[in-house]
Amino acid sequence: MEMSFGAVNSIWRPSFLLDCQHVRARLEAGFPSEEVPPSSPSVSAPLWESSALNPKNRVDSLPDVGASRWRIDGAASFKTRFFVVPLDLLEINQLPPLRIDAFLPDQIDYPSALRKTLDAASGVPLQDTASIAALGISRYLSLILDKHCTRNRNFLDQYRRLPFGSSLIVRNLAPTSDRVDLLVEPNYDLERKATSMPVLRRLWATDIADDAWPPTMDIFQLSIVRQIHDSVTLVRFVDCGAKPDLQGQLAIFKSGTDNFDHILHELKFLLRLPRHPNVLDQPIAIVTKKCGFGGKQGVFGFLIPYMPAGSIRDILPEAHRRGTLDNARKLRWCRQVTAALVHVWEEGGTFYSDLRPDNVLLASTGGTGPESDRLVLCDFEQRGNWHEWCPPEILYPQYLENLRSNRRRSRDASWDRLIESFTSSRPVNAYETFVQSKNRPWFSLSRAGQEKAMVFCLGLFMYCVFEGLSTVQPSVPYSFPVNPDIAFPEFRSTPQAVRQLIHWCTADAAHWWETAIPIPRRVVRVGSRLYPDDNLSLDRDTKRTTGMVLDAAQDSWEYEIEQARLFFDSEQWRTQMFGKERPTLREVADALAGLQDNIGSK
Repeated sequence: MEMSFGAVNSIWRPSFLLDCQHVRARLEAGFPSEEVPPSSPSVSAPLWESSALNPKNRVDSLPDVGASRWRIDGAASFKTRFFVVPLDLLEINQLPPLRIDAFLPDQIDYPSALRKTLDAASGVPLQDTASIAALGISRYLSLILDKHCTRNRNFLDQYRRLPFGSSLIVRNLAPTSDRVDLLVEPNYDLERKATSMPVLRRLWATDIADDAWPPTMDIFQLSIVRQIHDSVTLVRFVDCGAKPDLQGQLAIFKSGTDNFDHILHELKFLLRLPRHPNVLDQPIAIVTKKCGFGGKQGVFGFLIPYMPAGSIRDILPEAHRRGTLDNARKLRWCRQVTAALVHVWEEGGTFYSDLRPDNVLLASTGGTGPESDRLVLCDFEQRGNWHEWCPPEILYPQYLENLRSNRRRSRDASWDRLIESFTSSRPVNAYETFVQSKNRPWFSLSRAGQEKAMVFCLGLFMYCVFEGLSTVQPSVPYSFPVNPDIAFPEFRSTPQAVRQLIHWCTADAAHWWETAIPIPRRVVRVGSRLYPDDNLSLDRDTKRTTGMVLDAAQDSWEYEIEQARLFFDSEQWRTQMFGKERPTLREVADALAGLQDNIGSK
């Protein structure tokens, strides 16, 4: 089955079980009710009508990468949201990081004749910038934006005056770009909701001392260099009259476009946390912008130091493959990250829920010896982690939170009882903040439980470091430059002493359980297509194949929810004593300190 936003976004969540009939009807709608051989006269006319060979379906000549006046820096939301950069503004340093992205329809809604030309399915899982920029849909989008600028000579002037977080919406796709509708949608509401500095200082007066606040900087004193992530922008200081030493320097602008709750949550955390060499440093400046309504100078994000090497997500597998990451260095990295977690836990008084290689940065110290690099923990929004990184006490409540928030809740009486039982045991706190409501499984744990959950994630992180993996298992929704070829708890390269430590940290993981419930088939990704893991030779892109993939997804999630049901009946859940067999963070730090740098490979 071809990948698309709708397919992956649905199959990836347990709420698929409540939505499966709706999802099935939508995904199977594009197939004839009864599939017949392509040579059949009954389908030859429709096939020609939608064929890419039909002259009326031929796409305008797409510009080569780099030939357009718009650059694609990446994408999010399974390639329905693109980070677009107008080079005419970039090259004169007149492009403030206003976070204006382009939005496209779900790949399911592409005209069938355009899907192959635009790399509709093949682009969905990609994560690296160069591959995304080379996609047919990226070049097509660049062409649309070029044509729009040609037809609207003042568009780039208007662009700089748009509210922060505005959208460029492509409402339809057509072979000829002149037939494509591009809607500019200003985001006035986001600016209306922005908090001013005086209000923020007043709200946080008891938590942040007056002398702990960094300076403010207007967003128009910055110019985009590159959009790295949907919340991370590399910027250059371009108008620093009062601070000439900053002129031309690079920094990271951290912000968001949905709302500012998580960004402000992270800002407050960083301002309160004492410095540590393996934790992201305090912000360089707070970024403000004059809002369109009332002249308020709102807070839109903050600046942090730029680390050119980036995260270790792609460094780990590349270095492991080349043999340049020895065990001494792996051990040193694990010690550094453990020290960072201990610092966050003890000095920050809170948990870190987002540990995985793409949230750990590599910072160079400028030296050449074995201590010439250090790892730095980043991303303190406390949104939570991917399913495969969660201990049972986080994972299964996460499943139930997803189910109870789904609008199509009713399935059968036993499911309703399960959700009601979970709700009664974990009632919603009437005083919870927005950030807490988005990550209830972590915020609902006792402090001791939060530490044990952090230790579990640390065990998986050490597994990735010693096995040289970008993440703990092959990913269905995402494709990395080097994808994992093994999954936890399979070991190949980890020394025995470290394996024992990882096993200790991940005690109570479902991977170690003995279960009487047969493990069902699951959905796996091969390239840009989805298959049941027990049948990778299915015909491509047929109604039957789509049905079998959805059946496998349904079987898989039914198994997972049955595992959750057993967990909620367990003594662990009744007593809320989680991870009793796992060590504390300090015990992990001591265990790592006791290992020799020349530890063997077996």
